[in-house]
Amino acid sequence: MRNAPTVRFEAIDQDNWEDCVKLEVKEEQRKMVAPNWFSIIQAAYDKSYTPLSIYHEDTMVGFFMYGKDPDDGLYWIVRLMIDKKFQDRGYGEAAIRLGLELIKRQEDCSPEIVISYKPDNEAAGKLYERVGFVPTGRIIEGETEARYKVLR
Repeated sequence: MRNAPTVRFEAIDQDNWEDCVKLEVKEEQRKMVAPNWFSIIQAAYDKSYTPLSIYHEDTMVGFFMYGKDPDDGLYWIVRLMIDKKFQDRGYGEAAIRLGLELIKRQEDCSPEIVISYKPDNEAAGKLYERVGFVPTGRIIEGETEARYKVLR
């Protein structure tokens, strides 16, 4: 088993937003995740979302966005994408684990963290289960819901 890569989050700002919107998933994944430009715009108008770039060393490798849903009071991981050039290297798992730690440090962290994904996105489902998410059996807006129990 290889060592997990180290990743860090950086805010999306005037210095890196263009690099972020240039990141792309593989052609067959495009129907599974919103483009980064859409997520950045979404976060600009919905202040409950926090968009972050994912870096490995000095290279931006992906995008992560989370937020607290005002309707259910739970934190959601809303987006995770790793650029097609950097997939299958462990960055996605490292980013999810880092994101979970970031959310758990929030003063108002919910007892569960929620994520959803397209039912045919088997790779995402396996990744999320590997880090501790459990599918609930619910389908929300066409996506499979999974929850991570926060241990206190």
